[in-house]
Amino acid sequence: MLFALYGLAGKQSAGAPEKIVVSASRIANLGDGFARTWRRPPSEQELQGLIEDYIRDEVFYREGRAAGLDRDDVVIRRRVRQKMEFLAEDMSVPEPSDEQLVAYLASNAERFRAEDQITFHQVFLSATRRATTIEGDSKQVASVLARADAAVDATVLGDPFLLGAEFLGVSPNRVTSIFGEDFSKRIAAMETGRWQGPVASEFGQHFVFISERISGSLPLLDAVRPAVRREWASARRLEAEQKLYASLRGRYEIVVEAPPAKAASAEVGR
Repeated sequence: MLFALYGLAGKQSAGAPEKIVVSASRIANLGDGFARTWRRPPSEQELQGLIEDYIRDEVFYREGRAAGLDRDDVVIRRRVRQKMEFLAEDMSVPEPSDEQLVAYLASNAERFRAEDQITFHQVFLSATRRATTIEGDSKQVASVLARADAAVDATVLGDPFLLGAEFLGVSPNRVTSIFGEDFSKRIAAMETGRWQGPVASEFGQHFVFISERISGSLPLLDAVRPAVRREWASARRLEAEQKLYASLRGRYEIVVEAPPAKAASAEVGR
């Protein structure tokens, strides 16, 4: 199908390029549609994006019709464009080599990097249970923990916490989801190997002992091979579609007329 499509494109390109005219009234319609959706007129950049999208529609629509993609399906022009895009996506992507996947993994490290991990346990003082005494109780617990090591019975000094007193190998995102962003930022700056706090959260006061930190690292390919291959193939399909569109769009002479308001102001200026 692809060879037939490019063969057809080559025959047509021998003659004069077809003309796509984006009329002033069409531009006005595009702007009106945007305004109805977003309750405001489009900016210059947004209007240019609408025009480019319309041109893309027109290119794929005409090429789709030329390739006969509309003969078996009575649908609107966007559907024909989608067929052309699907055709580009269906281009066979060869099986990548390990070298290609390793290179893709290295160039997109942040997308596959394992998160940092932290292991800590806590002594918790509930803001609900100690509504009137939490400040005084916090000072007493701080005094005890200043002379203590990691082996502290949290149930004796503090209150029960729904998720327990120990958190093993949790990520910063997980800490944030449990305790809140301020708490996560505070313990991210704490030292390991000693009690620190109190650190406030919406639940109350927390005294924290950090026993271990593990920095996030880029995993080996074998550990993330399916995800890397999936994203590599997706990137190749997108690249193929962009190349197809660029080659087809180049066969057209694009004429973009000035919107009515601009045309009128230009006339006044003259």
